[in-house]
Amino acid sequence: MNSFKNIHISFVFLFLFFLSGRGLALAQELNCRVQVNSDQIGGTDKAVYESLRNAVTAFMNERQWSNAPIAQNEKIDCNLLFIIQGSENNVHKAELQIQSRRPVFGSSYTTSLLNIRQSLEFEYLENQQLEFNETNLQSNLTATLAFWTYIVLCMDFDSFAPYGGERFLTKASDIVSQAQGFLGDNWKANEDDKNCWGWTNALNDENQKPMRLLNYNYHRQGMDLLQEDAAAARKKITDSFKVLEEVKRLNPSSPLLSNLADSKIEEWIQLYSKAESKEKQEVFDLLSFIYPGQSNRLQAIKNQN
Repeated sequence: MNSFKNIHISFVFLFLFFLSGRGLALAQELNCRVQVNSDQIGGTDKAVYESLRNAVTAFMNERQWSNAPIAQNEKIDCNLLFIIQGSENNVHKAELQIQSRRPVFGSSYTTSLLNIRQSLEFEYLENQQLEFNETNLQSNLTATLAFWTYIVLCMDFDSFAPYGGERFLTKASDIVSQAQGFLGDNWKANEDDKNCWGWTNALNDENQKPMRLLNYNYHRQGMDLLQEDAAAARKKITDSFKVLEEVKRLNPSSPLLSNLADSKIEEWIQLYSKAESKEKQEVFDLLSFIYPGQSNRLQAIKNQN
């Protein structure tokens, strides 16, 4: 786990942040690092992509996305990576990668909550400022950025309190409802379980809601207690996995299932390195059943000493 980025955060402030809503000034919620990689398109003028990076950084970090009280040192860490794959007449095609993390109480370790990628086509002119109106969507780029911001906030708040991110899920769902029909395939209902519609459908679906409780139990009841009692905290994490089998049975292509593996496999390997052989085998059997395509990587859970 030493390879993860270190951050320092006050847990007292976190409780105020998530529970009381008092005593802290309103501030921007995100500490978002934006990168734009245009290597695939050769000799195209790259100034537009530096402009895009600056504009997206300002859009994500300088906008206040909610009325949640948050201190400067409590901002949510996230990464956005645009891999530009083509460009013509100010229309750009890219793969967008989104990652977010949250701190683990009592340590400098941060744990991944979100790790997704999707195709994105958008218009952007050099030096263009990004505008966003929640009730009048005009741009696929800003609608997508706002959507994933609300998903980041939803996942983060859910990890501290059961369904704590509900208000942000409502915001994300509203964007999906408005965007359908005119902003492209990422917003179409039943088009792709992992597009924007697929994500809000999964997070709102009663059959998949146990994944949101898993988020809370895994992090607040498990990861945050590792420094206090590692064996008991690991058991809480293992117990949180029990919902996975039913979720997979009902929704085998759930984006919440795939995101969990994409975010956590390396963490699981480290987490169970100190566990007894029986516990390692139990976890391996469950996770390899849920993620048969990841069985080779998951073998490391059993083999780690």
